[in-house]
Amino acid sequence: MVTLPTLAQQWKPLTGSVTFKIKMWGLTVDGSFKGLVANLAFDPNNLAQASIVATVDARTIDTDNSLRDDHLRDKEAFFDTKNYPVLRIKSTRIEKSETGYLGTFELTMKKTTKLVKIPFTFLPNGEQQQLKGSVTINRRDWNVGGGTFGLSDNVTVNLLLNVQAVPKPEN
Repeated sequence: MVTLPTLAQQWKPLTGSVTFKIKMWGLTVDGSFKGLVANLAFDPNNLAQASIVATVDARTIDTDNSLRDDHLRDKEAFFDTKNYPVLRIKSTRIEKSETGYLGTFELTMKKTTKLVKIPFTFLPNGEQQQLKGSVTINRRDWNVGGGTFGLSDNVTVNLLLNVQAVPKPEN
């Protein structure tokens, strides 16, 4: 008898957000991206089969300043959204941690992909589950922002995703 591997639970994204904070001349600039699309297979009892892939539309960047937003979208030194319209993360490993989970992800911005570790929680939220994580990255690792004077290298990115279980097919 052949035993098939147990697949992780599939989750349907309902709502989500990607926000960020960065210092410019000592002041905090808050921003967000829209157009989050995610595909989750996650079962806390089967982390070897877990998979998280998400994209966001870089053209939707919003810092509540249209001139700055246009600059961030259009300039080659920043997001150059004409050539690189999507930001993407893809898990390569997910493991249990003291406070929840730790995911190792390939983060792609522009033409650069680097590994980042993102701690996150996956908790009940009423009839749904909520994935919540935060990571600080160095923007220069992805060639974003060039040598912009007064701009911090460190960017804190916050992820929030509300999901609902997809019923498993009956055998």
